[in-house]
Amino acid sequence: MEKLEGKKINWRVEKNWSATAVGLRTFLLAEKHKFFINYSELAGKLKLYKEREIEKNLLFSGSELESSDYLVPLTQFKYLNIWEAVKCAALAAYQEAVSLKISPLVLVMDAPDASGFHKKALEGIILGSYVYDRFKGVEKSPEKKTDPFVPEVVFVVGGLDQALITAELERLQTVCERVNRVRDLVNHPPGFLGPEEFAGEAVKSAAECSLKIDLWDEKRLRDEGYAGLLAVGRGSCKPPRMVALTYEPQTGAEKVPHVVLVGKGITFDSGGLSLKPGASMMDMKSDMAGAAAVLGAMEIIGKLGAKVKVTGILALAENMPSGTAQAPGDIIVMKNGKSVEVKNTDAEGRLILVDALQLGASLEPDFMVDAATLTGACRVALGIEVAAVLGRDADLIKRLQAAGEESGEILWELPFEKAYLEGMKSDFADISNIGNSAYGGTITAALFLGEFVPEEIPWAHLDIAGPAYPGKKWKYFAPGATGYGARIMAGLVKNLG
Repeated sequence: MEKLEGKKINWRVEKNWSATAVGLRTFLLAEKHKFFINYSELAGKLKLYKEREIEKNLLFSGSELESSDYLVPLTQFKYLNIWEAVKCAALAAYQEAVSLKISPLVLVMDAPDASGFHKKALEGIILGSYVYDRFKGVEKSPEKKTDPFVPEVVFVVGGLDQALITAELERLQTVCERVNRVRDLVNHPPGFLGPEEFAGEAVKSAAECSLKIDLWDEKRLRDEGYAGLLAVGRGSCKPPRMVALTYEPQTGAEKVPHVVLVGKGITFDSGGLSLKPGASMMDMKSDMAGAAAVLGAMEIIGKLGAKVKVTGILALAENMPSGTAQAPGDIIVMKNGKSVEVKNTDAEGRLILVDALQLGASLEPDFMVDAATLTGACRVALGIEVAAVLGRDADLIKRLQAAGEESGEILWELPFEKAYLEGMKSDFADISNIGNSAYGGTITAALFLGEFVPEEIPWAHLDIAGPAYPGKKWKYFAPGATGYGARIMAGLVKNLG
């Protein structure tokens, strides 16, 4: 498979920028204004700004306005917090520069309290300019394709620390490019990205990002007792895989914390013999978004470094109906000897996660986190903008939520209520893979996973079924995958260091 990558956003940092210099000079304003204010109105507006001391506003510069300046009101994004509003506003300015074919786009963010907003602006531009159009309007002759206009972005920082801001933007660009790589993988058609191809992408990531890699094919899975992946993958002509990627920090310390990240990678989910309705299958190429997010987090960690050891485990399978597929009523004996009755083959993600979680637990980590598009119930409960976090360790959950706040990815804690395990009893096995009630599906799924994670390991489960693939244009994201979770997990690792 060819390497997946989007267009490169070029930027630089300047201390000052003349209003008469070439470029679209842009201000992000907290007050509500029209775009491209008429010159006759400028004097009155500028007087009002000064009376209200708006030049001291979070994002507004002390620079004098000109008739050609582009004003982006943040109040149009009133339902977003300030960080997310800045991302959307910066993207709006970037799209205007593209439309007018003006370069550079000059973002004047030189107020003393504007520090930190440069990163949010660049984040909005890089993530917002992404589009997956690999199969749209494909031309036979490469020379017929016209490259899109890509304006340079200039950040005007005035008296702020230019070197520090440049370094922060460089790191941020790496993060965003890796998130877009995650989005490429999730958006890719399932016919082109099965378990084996996904494992091949992980091999490329390991080589590019200085990660160690270990692979399990179906024979090794069978030899080592990883029965969940084998059971789910039975119905497909594409055999399952498991991948472990490891980052080792370059430190002199004898022992550093070890974090294990686990991702669900169902490359296509038909529901198996418990077949989904046709309309419900349309977005099921995205059922590997958890594994893609873990791969993205490992790439970020490998590129930027960390002070802790990190292992990322990808559980990869395709869930298809066939004469060899697992059936409702089948019983799987997992690696630890616990038996599971399969009451619904469409509750397959938790079966493959069990294998990856048991592998992760065998490494005796200090923290373990899994990410999965696990339940439709989570979308019902929290919608498409919020993901759920559940687990046994309150401190780890708070750390994950803090990392989410930093990246603009919201995590809402749901109760890890063990009383719900009563409904998962089986007459024929130790536990069933679904509860006996139509309610609380996100909680029962997490409880099922928890039965295979030793109590002494601080562990949290992220159900990212909503925001990983919203199914529409959302904030600064084009329709399709968002790469949700990669920044949270990489942020957790960074903050632990």
